[in-house]
Amino acid sequence: MSEGFPGKPEAGDDEFGRDGERLHAVMTQATAHIGPVRVDPARLRRAQRRHRLSEGGVVAGVLSVALVAAAVTMHGGGGGAGKSPAATHTTSTPVSQAPTAPTTSNRVTPVGVSVYDSDNGTEGKGTVNQLLSGTGAWTTDQYCGKYATHDSMAKDTGVVFDLGGATSIGSVTVNVGTPGASLEMWTADDSTVGGPPAIRPGQPPAGFTKVASATDVGSTAVLTPAKPVKTQLVLIWFTGALPPVPNPDDVIHCGHDDGQRFGDSITSVQFTRG
Repeated sequence: MSEGFPGKPEAGDDEFGRDGERLHAVMTQATAHIGPVRVDPARLRRAQRRHRLSEGGVVAGVLSVALVAAAVTMHGGGGGAGKSPAATHTTSTPVSQAPTAPTTSNRVTPVGVSVYDSDNGTEGKGTVNQLLSGTGAWTTDQYCGKYATHDSMAKDTGVVFDLGGATSIGSVTVNVGTPGASLEMWTADDSTVGGPPAIRPGQPPAGFTKVASATDVGSTAVLTPAKPVKTQLVLIWFTGALPPVPNPDDVIHCGHDDGQRFGDSITSVQFTRG
């Protein structure tokens, strides 16, 4: 047999004959999984002489396969069966634990609320504290026209929230009673702290800047400044036309009365840190 095993035995090899061919087939199958191998010819022939295949050669053939397998040496030197120089090694990486949930909420709870209606600060005054306690809505007056007015002059109307100290705000979610209104968010600068701001008829409070707005809102509006703003006082108010209220107050007398009254309400406000 040539050193290039596995290979077919030569026809003239009287050590093998037909049984040699059977041995070759068995060895080929038995060693197929261990890759390229090298056979020591001298040790193979000595094993064959001691364990010639008998007629029918099943038992002797199995013994010969075992002896030949013992004589096989792997390329690259000694080592356990199945080891090869191309073997790769892997390392395990510890799995990180999931991050711990934050212990503080992103919500900011106001400590105070007041009316700011660019008139006299009394619109819906009896209901404004319900927003702070979460027990009800703040409601505007009902108007005969689409616009809130005072002495025939348009006015905006809303509420100011006191956050209790300068706080970074990223957004404000406002739930309203009747869809269709427009909302604005104004924040006080660093010099404006503590207490309700003074009313300026027809104008927003002094020291406040508009940072977000939404028009034709549905039941919920998210007012988001271009970047988080640090403030203590936040004004949320209705601007422009107010939607028709679903429960018009017929006690209000209007010229050319068609039965419609206009107004809205803020049912809840949620502040999120920036």
